[in-house]
Amino acid sequence: MKHLKIWTALLALLLAVAVATAACGGEKGEEETDEPKDDAGASSPAALDGDIAAFVDIARVDDQSYAPKDTDFSDEPNCDPDPMAGMTYDESGLAGPLRQKAEEYDALIEQWHLPDYGSHLHVIYTDETQSEVQSYEGHGDSCIWTGTYINSQALRYHVTGDPQARANIIRSAASLSRHLHVTGRPGFIARYVGKQSNPGHASKLAGCDADENCHKIDSGEFAGDFWVGNTSRDQYTGWFLGMSTAYDLIDDWPTRTQIQNDVTEVLDALIAQDWTIIDVDGIKTTKAPQVLPSMQEAWALVGYHVTGEERFKEVFDKWSAPENQNIIQLTNISFPNRYAQHYGLNLAHENFFNLLRLSQPYCQAHEFALDVFKDKIRKVVDLAHNPWYTAIYLAQGQPETQKEIDKNVDQMIEDLYDFPDPPKSEYAMNPPERFLDPISVWLHDFQQDNPWLADIMGSVNYQALRPYEVKYQCHSGFMFQRNMWATECGGSDRPEKVSSGHDYLAAYWMATAYGYLTKDQ
Repeated sequence: MKHLKIWTALLALLLAVAVATAACGGEKGEEETDEPKDDAGASSPAALDGDIAAFVDIARVDDQSYAPKDTDFSDEPNCDPDPMAGMTYDESGLAGPLRQKAEEYDALIEQWHLPDYGSHLHVIYTDETQSEVQSYEGHGDSCIWTGTYINSQALRYHVTGDPQARANIIRSAASLSRHLHVTGRPGFIARYVGKQSNPGHASKLAGCDADENCHKIDSGEFAGDFWVGNTSRDQYTGWFLGMSTAYDLIDDWPTRTQIQNDVTEVLDALIAQDWTIIDVDGIKTTKAPQVLPSMQEAWALVGYHVTGEERFKEVFDKWSAPENQNIIQLTNISFPNRYAQHYGLNLAHENFFNLLRLSQPYCQAHEFALDVFKDKIRKVVDLAHNPWYTAIYLAQGQPETQKEIDKNVDQMIEDLYDFPDPPKSEYAMNPPERFLDPISVWLHDFQQDNPWLADIMGSVNYQALRPYEVKYQCHSGFMFQRNMWATECGGSDRPEKVSSGHDYLAAYWMATAYGYLTKDQ
């Protein structure tokens, strides 16, 4: 019996280490340069005129004006372009129910959830009429969700050419640039930046003076602003996602130039700091400061894609080299995130979306990244009622059969129909009883006797063996980073507390841009 306990503890420790080192984040969040040259990844301003249909396709490799300086696009012949390249969209008909829901969420976010400079927040209204803001929530996770929102708007603009989507991209990308420059430390990105004068921030600012991570600015270029620091790799993940797709799909030269400069500044700082996020006090942040290898690979590839700077390509080459494949595989084991720190699955998907779409010109590297994504990440959430993960898989995962595509599309459509109609107010949820997953039971019970395990890997609760449909999933600011197997939710019906619905938009516009949804659906 003594030996059994020892082996059990060792097994639990190995699982905990896997969670701690895999493609996960480091926090639960709140609920809480020189002018770029034309040949360095951006086209001339004249080339950016005209309709979006004539604009560059994402990760396009057949147009030299959008290519990096290195015109050797592929290490193998017959390298396929991004599936979205050359795709056309029929926007002539009437909007179906899913498009109507997206349009309503888009309008609500534009009206209520992008205060001040255009960074994303959730809202608590004064009452259930939802007509006056009492306060904002989600400052600590604003950076990741602003980037995720920009990604949705870039795809929306690519599909529809809607000038409002274009305006949203420009405004929120400028806000993410402000996240970077407001801190005063080169390359360090704030979680949030807003105006001290906005009464919706009063509750946040009330504790600002006593919070070392909350900073008020009273002089200089950013006088009147406040910002939140102690930033994690989670937030940087969303920042790179939004900036990269905005760069590829916006026909606005100043925005693209701004993104080139900002990406260069952030990557140069991270490289100089050995891929550690350093706060304004010169000390690494306390929330997931170490940038994992596949994140380094994806972010550096974004940098090379938008600037053509070889120092960024060298980072990508390092981590895509055969001698480092074991490290990439190990640090992307996502099975433990099925049980704890579920948001790690979202980080894996957001980073691999960029890694897969931008690595396609480099066939050997892309093939390996695709294998890792399918084997280490996708298997965990296959048909798990998460339309965001499904949309990314359909976009970049290269499903092998039409049957597989159909199953995923059918479930994704079901999930989007099940998603709450706007506005997305907080709701109580008691999921129906289901058979429990035995691994979750064992881990939970083991943690009760060995609390040190929860400190390493995060707490594990009893979970269902099968994932719940979206209509039974717990309310969350971004539902699709949470636990699809949760058997208990808690919470209450609070019509005055409203999340933005950017989770719906993330999934919907991804699936639409890659041709899996049409306007009339």
